Amino acid sequence: MTAPVAVPEGDQRKLCAILLNPPLRPAIDTISHRNLLTALPLTGCTELRLANLIDLQSKDQTQLASLVVTEPDLERSRQQLAAAIEGADEILFAWGTGRITGSVGNLLKEQAAWVRARVDACGLSKVWMVAGTPRHPSRWRQFVGPEKRRVEGSSFEERLAKVLTSYESSTLQ
Repeated sequence: MTAPVAVPEGDQRKLCAILLNPPLRPAIDTISHRNLLTALPLTGCTELRLANLIDLQSKDQTQLASLVVTEPDLERSRQQLAAAIEGADEILFAWGTGRITGSVGNLLKEQAAWVRARVDACGLSKVWMVAGTPRHPSRWRQFVGPEKRRVEGSSFEERLAKVLTSYESSTLQ
């Protein structure tokens, strides 16, 4: 098992997890939020902040793909993303590996590229991901589940520690 990253006493480090879009219910009540809290000690962070590629709520990706996204929506999302990234010590890409098609899918690809460039511009050299992809936290338990046999370990936390890894942000373009 990979040991959690040590955090010096009194050092408050902020992890900004960048997700796809806000859920319909409070984020704190979601499986994703609980899984992200598990990731905190693995990244050496003590505080979790959330940001989204697009600040439009939806039930799922199908509903998100059907939404009309306007320029003001994109600008609002980028302002929120910029503030979250600038206030972070560590970044976790976690918007998902599914592909949304159509105009919304194209906008999300542009947003992801914008986020990567912003992370580099802010001098944040390290980005965390699960198994080298921006896998959404709602899928982490399934991905590392013992039935899949991708990762050895007796608990979710132990298996997650083996696939939650950091990358140099400059190599992620």
